[in-house]
Amino acid sequence: MALNLPFLTQNSSRGGSAKPGSIGDFVAQVKSGALSRQNRFAVLFTPPAGVNPQALRKVLLFCDTIQLPGTNFSTIQNRTYGEFREVPYEKLYDAVNMTFYVDLDLKVKELFDRWVDTVQNPVTRNWNYYNNYITNMVIEVQDINDNTRYEMTLWECYPKSIGAINLDHSSKEVMKLPITMQYKYWTAEPKSPLSNGQKVPLTLYEKMMKNFSGFQETLNNTLGTTAGNFITGSALTYGVTKIPGLLKF
Repeated sequence: MALNLPFLTQNSSRGGSAKPGSIGDFVAQVKSGALSRQNRFAVLFTPPAGVNPQALRKVLLFCDTIQLPGTNFSTIQNRTYGEFREVPYEKLYDAVNMTFYVDLDLKVKELFDRWVDTVQNPVTRNWNYYNNYITNMVIEVQDINDNTRYEMTLWECYPKSIGAINLDHSSKEVMKLPITMQYKYWTAEPKSPLSNGQKVPLTLYEKMMKNFSGFQETLNNTLGTTAGNFITGSALTYGVTKIPGLLKF
């Protein structure tokens, strides 16, 4: 199937992999904003039931630092013949460390204090059910135009620890609250922004293109090349009344 590839550079070819450009090309890409910035991000979550979300917008705006968590494998040595091999048997996820600016009314700290209280009642010391204090959290990585380019979802989050805040008469620093979030696992996918600000997963876009390519191949195999090519924009010369019965792919 013929497919136009308008995004190939002059150093690329259809038959092989793209060749690296010159240092000038690299500098031009960097100047055009082609690299992600550490300070372009957003954090989104909804506290579980029982936690007052009144100051939630303020809490999310006051998030100062956060991490895109990593992952690693626990391994064990295995040998059938020859040398040992490190074989993974468990996937581990790093906890997420966050810091928040604390507002004048301490609403930021109050929200996490109440959240911790839902994990264990501070008076009766009874533990709550797991599903009653967890929530999902989304970390969006944005470009310089505030378009989301990458989205990571942390599933089943809850605050594992609330860090101490030092109070000092001689200090004039802004108060910050360190939080460590525990979660079960994370998933992530790149996003393609649209002109109206909506986000479309690139995996969905690729699936749609694959399905449409399958339709094009089915059409060509059935009718021949006289049906034209929808991808390249060539004219469709076959009778359109005969096409609906072929839309199976």
